[in-house]
Amino acid sequence: MNSLTREHRMLGAAGACVLYIISLFFPWLGEGDFSASGDEVVPSWWLLLLFAAAAAAILAADALNFELPAVINPATWPAYLTSIVFIVTLMTFLDPVLDIGRKFGLFLALLFSLAAVALAVMHWQREPK
Repeated sequence: MNSLTREHRMLGAAGACVLYIISLFFPWLGEGDFSASGDEVVPSWWLLLLFAAAAAAILAADALNFELPAVINPATWPAYLTSIVFIVTLMTFLDPVLDIGRKFGLFLALLFSLAAVALAVMHWQREPK
């Protein structure tokens, strides 16, 4: 991971956020004929979609040298937003009430949110303050 350049970390985290958004629409839970996707399982799923999209946009814009408003710190905001996405996904994964049969979409969402937060935090740590 130390050999990753700044742009690789940022674009990797942005890509993981986009893949997380896609995984929201895959089956997360199910048993037999019943299945529920992430947008049916998480009550405020649109917030996760918004946070992941905002983090991906900020990371991609900074990696591709687009000028961002001064209020937006391109290292801090994505680390914060991806951590919220990861925590909510992890809470959904560990919820004993929803233990009716985890499907591949939940595992993918957990994997992509973990990759996004790891790369975003790595980028945040290495950016000059």
